[in-house]
Parts: sequence; structure tokens; C-alpha cells
Amino acid sequence: MNWSWLKSRRIHFRAAIFIIALAATACGDGPENPVEPYNSEGRPSNWEIVRIAQVDESGTTIPFVVARPDRSGNVHFAWYNAVAEVESPLYHRLHHLVWDPDTDGMSRNVVSNRPAPSGMDGFDRCDQFDMHLDGDTPFLIYPTYEINEVLQQVEADIMVNRYEGGTWQESTGAVGFVDRNPVYQDGHASENMSLGVDGQGDLHICYQYFTEGMDSANFRYPDLYYVHRSRATIADPIADIEQYANIEEQVDGNAFSTYGIHNSVGYFCKLILDERDLPVIVYAEHGENFMGTYALKVAFKNEAGQWRRQIVETLPDGWKIGGISAAFYPEDPEDPEAERPLAIAYSVRLPNPEPDNGHRLQYATNRGGAWRSRIVDEATWCGSHCSLAFTDEGQPAIAYYDEQSHSGRLHRFLKYAEYNGLRWNHESAEEYGSVGRYNTLWFNDRGVPHICTFSDEDNEILVVRQIN
Repeated sequence: MNWSWLKSRRIHFRAAIFIIALAATACGDGPENPVEPYNSEGRPSNWEIVRIAQVDESGTTIPFVVARPDRSGNVHFAWYNAVAEVESPLYHRLHHLVWDPDTDGMSRNVVSNRPAPSGMDGFDRCDQFDMHLDGDTPFLIYPTYEINEVLQQVEADIMVNRYEGGTWQESTGAVGFVDRNPVYQDGHASENMSLGVDGQGDLHICYQYFTEGMDSANFRYPDLYYVHRSRATIADPIADIEQYANIEEQVDGNAFSTYGIHNSVGYFCKLILDERDLPVIVYAEHGENFMGTYALKVAFKNEAGQWRRQIVETLPDGWKIGGISAAFYPEDPEDPEAERPLAIAYSVRLPNPEPDNGHRLQYATNRGGAWRSRIVDEATWCGSHCSLAFTDEGQPAIAYYDEQSHSGRLHRFLKYAEYNGLRWNHESAEEYGSVGRYNTLWFNDRGVPHICTFSDEDNEILVVRQIN
């Protein structure tokens, strides 16, 4: 396939000749000495766009794009394809692409996630998945459908797929063991999920867990679960589910025999590994029933195998988290043995936002000991699809989605915020094509910020990067 059309291009604007400049750039016939780039409002812009891939989608299915840079400087992309033609080999399949930023070379392949159960009208609906790299080897986790006891298709297990030796190798990552029902022991383990790969190549997976039973106990879910899968045994079939159940751990939630306060946890869960390869999970609790709370929470696993949970921020009733990204601060060069603080970017969504009091982007850290939260941007309804990374100077930066103004005017912009040690500076990185969802922020080896994002208008995966 010819990928030459994917070459990077700068989009330059002049307020007086906006339409002409945009058309010339799209055709690749711009001036030999282009003028200084301008954005839509005539302000100088220092961002440029690289077109990565066109996404085929249909209906209400979403592409859910993830990007990860590898150790050689290449960038891996994964997304969910949902073309309408059932006979198409791309029908409801995950895709993987590797991009070389220096040459703009690309290689693409379809992930061989398994099809729907025989005779059923369905598919692996991979609009929730995650990707991580072990060196240059991509690992993907995604849900797969199964048939429950009333012949309904449900997202049941979490599958693992890795690309090695030129082929994809799929295996079962998590099942969701139901300990209270000796007949029906396979639960629903495939809502919000996150993946980490440690220094040994082992997989760490967290996920929301539900039961698929038909009784009133279902209201006590979802819970947050975690599983550690050895790289050496990940391909082994699960022959004894009760023996397998010993490796699944409840991080937060309700034991079936517990009454009283109800948890509804695990939303937007993000798993990262500390310097000892111990898992840390950041997640939201939305206690919509009974006596549950609304909060941003974090769970740390110690070397003894115990989970320690903390509340980062308790929210008023009805306020919800709308997105989470987490990372550890860079190592302190003056004290490399010191424990690295944790940083969290997250959006807060109010149930009935009023003007100037709407959805916003926040940042929290335990740097200095106790958790401290601050508002990053509340100028508009913004903050979802947030992605956190650190600059070469060790300062946090966040890419995020700007939905609309407080007066209701639609924006759909990609925004970027960077902390300079005193305050957060914000700017629009791109304002055309309804961009800003499914963001991944990273810095290359020269400290240049890159943001993988998605254009809803063009159904296109983009990388937006600073020119200087």
C-alpha cells in the first residue's frame, strides 16, 4: 500500500486568505518559502500536523485511539476499525501501525483478534482497549464476547495479543472469577481496563469487574480487579478456573457478603508501575446508589502483596470524573534513590454546570507528602481525554479536549497546558476538524511535545507537534 499521502504537512493560515491558504496546503502546492504559521484566529502558532491514518467507522462505534513511542523513537498506534461491510477483512478489527517520525515511513497490519461466536450476529467490540510496549513489542488488551446463560452476548473476558515474529498471538488475559456461584463462575471482566508491562515482560492488568448473574446482587458492582500474568505462561489455556481465580485480586469494591455502603468503582482506571515494578492504579468512584461516594482514588500495592487505598479528592454528590491520566515524576538527579511522587491529570464533570462553573481540568500530586489538587483550566468546558507527561525540565504537561465555551458555543479543540514552576500556561494546539479526543502526549528525545489525537470531522488520526 502506498503511504506517501501520509507525509507530514504544515497547515498555514492568514486571516485575509484563509480559504486559499488552506486549499493550497491540502494539495501540497504551498509556496516555496511559507509565511509564519498562523492559526484560525490570526495568532502566531507553533504547532504542525502530521496525518497518520484514515479510520473507517460506522454507526455509534468509536475508534478509541492509543499511541505509544518505543525505545528506538518510533511510535506505535492502535485503533478500532468499525467498517460497515461485514465481508470486509477490516470489519470490526483492531489495527496497529508503526510510524518513524524522522522518515515518515509507516507499516500497518490488522490485529487478528478473534471473531464473534459461531452463528451469532456480533463481534469483538474493541472500543475499550489499551496498548503497551515491551521494548519494541506491542501488547494489546481488549474485550471479547461470550454467550451467557440466557444466550445474550456480553463482553466477558479480556484478551491479550502481542506481535512477535511477524504474527499476532492471542491468549486470555483475565476472566473475572465469580466465587459465589459454583455453576456460573465466569464473570464480566471487560469494562474500563489498563495495561502495564514490567521489566521482566510480565503483564499487569486492571479492569472493572461485573457479574453476569441474574439475581439482585448485580447492583453491588462494578468492582476494581487486578491480575498479574507471567510472560512465560500467558499463552497457556485456562484449564482450571478455580485455580486460575487465585491470581485475580480485588483492589476495591464490595465483597458479596458485605452490606451497607455500596461502592461503584473502577471508572477510567489507569495502571502504571513504579520503579520496583509494583502496580499503582488511579480510578474513580461514582457511588450512584445507596451510600457510595464520588471521589478520585488511588491504590498502591506493596511488596507484601497488600493493597493500600487513598482518596485523592472527594467530590460533591453527583460530580463525576470524566477522564484520568497518571505518571510518576522523573527521577531526581540529586537523589536517584528517592521515591518519585505521583501526578494525576483528571477532568471533573458537574451534573448541572452553570456558566463559569462547568466541567474543568484538574491536577493532583502527592509531592511533599499529602495529596494536593489544583485547577489547571476552567475557562471552558474542558479536560476530558487528558494525557499527562513531563517535560525535559521535569515539569508536568497535559493535552486535553476543549468541548465548548460556558455560553454553549462548540469548540472541539485540542488544548495543551504546561506548568512552568509558577503557573499553568494554556494554548490551543489545533482548532480545526473537531479534534481533541483520544489524546496521547509524549516528548521526543529533543524535548518536543507530540500529541496523538483524532479528528471527528475527517475520521483521521493525527499527530500535532510543536515546530520549535
